[in-house]
Amino acid sequence: MGRECVVVVCSHGINDPLVSLLMLRYAMRLQEEDPGTPMLFFTEEPEGTASPPQSVLDDMVARGIRWQPLKYHVQGRQFMQRMRNMVLFCVKSLWFARRSRKKTVVAFLSMSGSYASVLRSLGFHRFVLVSFEPHSRYMVELGVWHEASLKYRVAAWFERRQLQNADVIVAPTEAAVDLIAHSGSRARVVHQGVTVDVRANARRADKRHALRNTLHLGDRVVLVYAGKFNGLYYSEAEYVRFMEATCGMDVRVHHLVITFPEHGGLIKEGMANKGLEGRCTVLGPMDSDLLTDHLSVADIGVIAVPPTPSQVFRTPVKSALYWAAGLPIIVPEGISDDWRLTRDRGVGLVVPDLLQVPYGPFKALVAEVAGPEGPCLQQRCVDTAMACRDTGLMVDALRSALAGA
Repeated sequence: MGRECVVVVCSHGINDPLVSLLMLRYAMRLQEEDPGTPMLFFTEEPEGTASPPQSVLDDMVARGIRWQPLKYHVQGRQFMQRMRNMVLFCVKSLWFARRSRKKTVVAFLSMSGSYASVLRSLGFHRFVLVSFEPHSRYMVELGVWHEASLKYRVAAWFERRQLQNADVIVAPTEAAVDLIAHSGSRARVVHQGVTVDVRANARRADKRHALRNTLHLGDRVVLVYAGKFNGLYYSEAEYVRFMEATCGMDVRVHHLVITFPEHGGLIKEGMANKGLEGRCTVLGPMDSDLLTDHLSVADIGVIAVPPTPSQVFRTPVKSALYWAAGLPIIVPEGISDDWRLTRDRGVGLVVPDLLQVPYGPFKALVAEVAGPEGPCLQQRCVDTAMACRDTGLMVDALRSALAGA
């Protein structure tokens, strides 16, 4: 095969935004800028999901990336499926790398890191862990697992193991950096939150004007949330309470929610029950290009993640997307590093909780985005995205990690 090869593993499907907008983009750009290294790219594909567009597959082949999907059934026995996929992953990776003298495995997020830590022990020379987060803590905090349960103990053991086996860890937050330092890991740690292509996700002025007319938004100040509800996020009922409160603070406020139909229906029902159905627009999920068009319609982005203890380890990709589109954000204190960036760079409003939005600061933010200082605020948001969340930063970190620098 040659001198070296790279195996990349993601525990999400290739169409999942965590892959399509993040790890796959990083891999594609790495291969584009430094061609010639064979790459095997694993994803876990939920049953019934569509294949990626042929153009994506063609681009992967053109860049020397071979896609290897692993089957995954969301309703199946999780533990047994993970163990099966771990074995398949190791077997296929060892066969792919059999003639290479330098073998590197890159894992995106902690579940994938468990797979990669095993491969590192089976003869791979380098293990790079991207965006480590303690998934086991999330599950306990959500009440899905108990600390005495087998699932928790196995997941926590693998998380400790990957910290010990990794050669380089890209830590998304200051809290993650501290966690790794206290774990006794000897890995080189790079502090970098998840990134997006800022230029590709920039505000589209032509789309803004056309879509605002289509959606009958007029001169309203639009707060947008694009994402899920429940679990690691606020519930639909809680978000409706946030929408009701902010609508009551300023008559110009209008909410745009982009989510799955089962959530969107509850949002619309909740707002109708409050007599506020005319103050919100609910749309279904859309591809990344269309999402950028709709973010261009908005004026403020919302991070709908409650400030529970483990959220300090996360980096919501939405912050990067919002800032790239020139949107200041409303974010609860304690979410990732994003709340500090928001406070220190003046690119939004930090609140104790979405259910405790302070009247004065919120009114001031609405006035700023709607007033003559709006363009300056938009530019600060874009500058923040470029300085802290642009894909070029992650690609540079990965290039250095793969080179052993």
